[in-house]
Amino acid sequence: MKKFLTFMTTCLIAGGIAITSSAAGKITESPDIKIAIDGKIGQYTDVPILQDGRTLLPLRAVLENLGVQNDDEHIIWEPKDKSITINKDSKRIFLQVGNKKAEVDESSFELDVPPMIYKNRTYIPARFVAESLGKKVVWDGKTKSVLIKDPASFDEVKEILTKSEEAMKNVKKAKMNMKMDMKESMKESASVSVGGEIKMEMDITNKLAHMVMDMKALGLSVTMEYYYDNDKQYMKGFLIDNWVKTTSKENDFDSVVDNQFELIAADDVGSAGLVKGESDNPDEIVLQGAAFFGSISNFGNSLMGEDSVTDSGDVPADYSVKIILDSKTYLLKNCTMEFHSRQEGNTGDGLVESGNISLTLTDVNGDFTVKIPNEVIKNAKDASEMDGIFKM
Repeated sequence: MKKFLTFMTTCLIAGGIAITSSAAGKITESPDIKIAIDGKIGQYTDVPILQDGRTLLPLRAVLENLGVQNDDEHIIWEPKDKSITINKDSKRIFLQVGNKKAEVDESSFELDVPPMIYKNRTYIPARFVAESLGKKVVWDGKTKSVLIKDPASFDEVKEILTKSEEAMKNVKKAKMNMKMDMKESMKESASVSVGGEIKMEMDITNKLAHMVMDMKALGLSVTMEYYYDNDKQYMKGFLIDNWVKTTSKENDFDSVVDNQFELIAADDVGSAGLVKGESDNPDEIVLQGAAFFGSISNFGNSLMGEDSVTDSGDVPADYSVKIILDSKTYLLKNCTMEFHSRQEGNTGDGLVESGNISLTLTDVNGDFTVKIPNEVIKNAKDASEMDGIFKM
């Protein structure tokens, strides 16, 4: 049962393209580095590169995404001295290939790494150029993402996330509905769908929870039902026809539900990766963008006792997040994450995975009771007295 559930949850997020080293000294090609500008992951024909831990991006592609016009007036390349002059609004930036000295208007700066030519393409240091153009730059090591954002928008989103984070700390009771839908396929192969739904109601104060899990994969359908009461767990479904009770030294409730309401983090990654979107509903605040919402993506894994997705480095190549908050309370109402990955095979048959995870929160601190039915408590067999896979 563990392997089956692990397969379905860990398959939901796939990512990473192997980093390949170039022959040019310390330069490393990094196709898995993501560049998100104002909440959107950009696509680059030329691969990002790393030198001495610093990210360099293809000159014209990144400047165009930063709002610089791609013409000879705004991006001036001098082949004689291999210099680059960037003009945007009233800002002037001067760089030179192989030179760590740079100029922004009348001021001089020392670069960590200089611009360089790699495979006949000119690369420039991403952070320096973006910050020189007045942008906020955040590096997300978990997802290998460079997040570039307008400072005013960064501050606006940071304020919203801070209020939401504080509001979510006061949630003591709520109902959650999590839906997962994923499809994977290879060239000339049939696609495989993996998905399911998890419904859960939780009472943090009294340490009670009820969860129903319906999962589907490879033509199999599995339903599991759980009740949690402090250090006790009651379960039924799949290979278990009747209710079984387990008791542990640790608090089973905490191991499953602990921190599940801490779904919002007012950190720099979310503030830089998300933008405030439009909504037809005045009672809602919409945040959307390319900040990998790890708490949501790891929610299903934590229910299974698995490690964090982002801690393991399994992050999709392309993803987008939409978060809906209550405009009055700043409580989370819904979060949806869509993702897409492709892993190239040795024969050119790449594994393509795509899908979405959606979590809806309702009845926050509402008037409902989580109660374990008497017949469950009365009829549950103690797992310690059972043979086979149920023996703890």
